[in-house]
Amino acid sequence: MQDSQSLPESIVRKLLSLMRYSHRLGHRLHREYGISGRRLSVLRYLAENGEHSVSEISRYLNLRDGTVSPLLDCMVKDALLTKRRCPRDSRRVLLTVTDHGRELAAQAPLTVFGQLRRELPNLSPTELQALDEAMTRIIEVAQLDQSLLE
Repeated sequence: MQDSQSLPESIVRKLLSLMRYSHRLGHRLHREYGISGRRLSVLRYLAENGEHSVSEISRYLNLRDGTVSPLLDCMVKDALLTKRRCPRDSRRVLLTVTDHGRELAAQAPLTVFGQLRRELPNLSPTELQALDEAMTRIIEVAQLDQSLLE
């Protein structure tokens, strides 16, 4: 067990390692596959879950619709997604992954958050509760400006 002096530093280093890995993987994805981690997350989400609206994709990414819409438009332009109006509600736009997007999603490695989404459900409820409480506390201790979280 670590002493009370080194534990805080250990926690910070682990968080920095997670951020560094995510950042470096993002560069690798862009260099080797020509895609960002966020775009890859959209492709995987739609490949695994079928057609969804802009709002549903925004919720999955934990971003605002206004942030996600331009991203999705670029992905349509790049032939990674197709979009169509919902037949029941013409205000809704539905997006689907193309064959090209599906191939890219299958080839590229999982992002950090993709890996977490895949593996966290395999943990016990006790482990999940402990992690959730720890992450909540880290966010509180970091005194995050809520306006910067989206």
